[in-house]
Amino acid sequence: MLLPNYHAISASRLRHWKSVFICLLACSSLLLSTSSWALASDRQQPLEIAANSAELNEGEGFSIYTGNVIITQGTMVIEASSVKVTFNDDGIQTMLATDGPHDGLAYMRQQSEPTGDGQIDIMKVWGKSIDYQINTEYLTILGNAKLIQRGNEFSGHTILFDRPKDNVKATGGEGKRVKMIFLPKSN
Repeated sequence: MLLPNYHAISASRLRHWKSVFICLLACSSLLLSTSSWALASDRQQPLEIAANSAELNEGEGFSIYTGNVIITQGTMVIEASSVKVTFNDDGIQTMLATDGPHDGLAYMRQQSEPTGDGQIDIMKVWGKSIDYQINTEYLTILGNAKLIQRGNEFSGHTILFDRPKDNVKATGGEGKRVKMIFLPKSN
């Protein structure tokens, strides 16, 4: 009696899952357009920071805010237990928000530019830490990371979001898996 070769079956399954993964990546690329997320006018608005305590070190180029920190600039809002802001002569470079009032997670939201059909969306992000690189509009979300954009959800241990390129990379971490939920396209 001839039995199927186990290695041939495993290789076949691997090719199948590799194809499924590539298909998922292609679908997610199609769902994410190249439009910029942040409202251009947000950067022209004043940055307001409220916290229980603050430390400003102009010589080293950083400030640290702790205790119920709320940062707003236009439509952008960051809520966290602690936020470290780095800056130089060109202005603010980074904001690192850690922990927060949302089940122990830091939180960020920002309204998008309207689409061609006038639709407005709000990006929402949660994580143990949210590192926002201002000039490159790059977000690194670590620990129970979750990103919602255009109703689509990404969750995992780590999410890297390149906002100008609308490129999302997620990893499950510690034997866990990434979870993605895509909404069907409405007519």
